[in-house]
Amino acid sequence: MANATEKEIRNALIRLKHGRPKVVDKKRKISISALAEEAGVSDSTIHNRYPEVAAEVREIIGKEHKTQREKNEQLKSEKLKNKELREYIEQLESDIRRLTSINATLNNENAQLKAEMASGKVVRINQK
Repeated sequence: MANATEKEIRNALIRLKHGRPKVVDKKRKISISALAEEAGVSDSTIHNRYPEVAAEVREIIGKEHKTQREKNEQLKSEKLKNKELREYIEQLESDIRRLTSINATLNNENAQLKAEMASGKVVRINQK
């Protein structure tokens, strides 16, 4: 009977790994409790009689936590880059507004000087 129970536990673990459980909710994370429920045994049966299966579940859980931590660290890094880029864009937009203002002022001065030259009241002095 132990072989049949172990086989059922292993099959249940495979179903949980592949996201196709028959008993527990598909959204439920892999755990010894979820495995026990899926296999139709108690948690203590897995812990006491099949410690290698329990260790395998703990390893899977550890990998999931490590993967999640890595994703969280990567997300923090990308958010920091995003913040820095937004600040850089804000600075560039500020520079554009300032330069647009300077350009408009210079265009007005240039137009005024051209108008004065065209009026004939101003004499151009050539500097060499």
